[in-house]
Amino acid sequence: MQAKRLRSALAAAVTGLAVVTVTPQAAQAQQNCVVSGELLVPVPWSQKMLAPDRVWPLSTGAGQRVAVLSTGISDNPLLAGHIAERANFAPAGTGQPSGLPDCLGNGTGVSGIIAAQPSGAVGFHGIAPGAQVLSAKVVADQYPSNRNPRETVAPETLTAAINWAVDRGATVIAVPTITYDDNAALRGAVQRALSRGIVVVAAVGETASNEPPGLVPYPAAYDGVVGVGAIAENGVVTQNSRPTAVDLVAPGANVVTTFPNAGLGTASGTQFATAYVAATVALVRSYRPQLSNTDVVQRLYATASPAPEGTGSAYYGFGVVNSYQAVSDDIAAGNPVTLPPLTPVTVDPEVAARQAAENRSDDWAFILAAAGFALVLLVTAIVVFGPLGRRRWRAGLAPVPQDRPEDERPEPPVELFSDRPKRS
Repeated sequence: MQAKRLRSALAAAVTGLAVVTVTPQAAQAQQNCVVSGELLVPVPWSQKMLAPDRVWPLSTGAGQRVAVLSTGISDNPLLAGHIAERANFAPAGTGQPSGLPDCLGNGTGVSGIIAAQPSGAVGFHGIAPGAQVLSAKVVADQYPSNRNPRETVAPETLTAAINWAVDRGATVIAVPTITYDDNAALRGAVQRALSRGIVVVAAVGETASNEPPGLVPYPAAYDGVVGVGAIAENGVVTQNSRPTAVDLVAPGANVVTTFPNAGLGTASGTQFATAYVAATVALVRSYRPQLSNTDVVQRLYATASPAPEGTGSAYYGFGVVNSYQAVSDDIAAGNPVTLPPLTPVTVDPEVAARQAAENRSDDWAFILAAAGFALVLLVTAIVVFGPLGRRRWRAGLAPVPQDRPEDERPEPPVELFSDRPKRS
């Protein structure tokens, strides 16, 4: 029944797409708000790569509350019943507001990757469909125009949203929105979340050709926060994924997700890669509630799929997030420790010479012992098998045959019973 409702809603979205495109509302046109998506049936490449449905018999993320700090969340049939709460922390923008829950569509897309419900009409679904989403809106109809680089927000805005998520019982906080200002209040909010056992996942952002040098993304760069970069379908990091504070990478190029109101579409960026990691955390926490946030993060790192540049790469971190193995694998307790460097051992020349002489002596002893054993075997073989050989194979020539000529006039044959007396 649910599948039929979703199919009908998506079909209606496709039918109404032309109307929305041709006759948009005045506010939407002014703010360039994202319109509804389409009916995309095939299974997205990101789901083929991660195959999260394999782990659903163990965990769907049920009982987890994932806070999304982004552009808000608009209703979409695939998210019905999984948007737990909403709050708006975005500063007032300029111009006429659109009045929409999510004008830009980023928050709706991130939330769809996390918790969109499976449907028989489309191949797309969320990674953790059992999770609930908390929407903390930190961007209004457009990003603040006074921020550099573009598409960033003030750290105070993120601080307020993180504190709200902590107070609302979030178990995972996803921060797809970037700030490049290290701020004491923001740092304190992150530490407060970590001290409450919450896993914080943050995008590292994208590089730009005209950006100031030495930019560091926050809160991704803070200790304890999982920084996320983006990869494409070929498994290679996207061209503009920032190689700073990266701990894990996830799909973030042309990924399918939910659009505002209804339908699906494609999107790109590290903010969407963050959703895959946050959803994986929800799966792990639901199946292994006894783990601390530090243990959960360590599990993500230990089970990540290898990336082209190996562990510790500036672009790939520990590798590609692996939803299935993060939940199902057993990993050793404790943290890996780097072994001390190998110190070469210096051997005294006299000791080395004496050892070499002993080795040569041992070699000769072995050779002589082997030779003696072989000689014993040879003598034994001669003694045991020699006589038998002589009897069986005598040397010499065969005797010369004797010539026995027959008589020229043979005697008459002896008559039968000639030795008996004759009758008279």
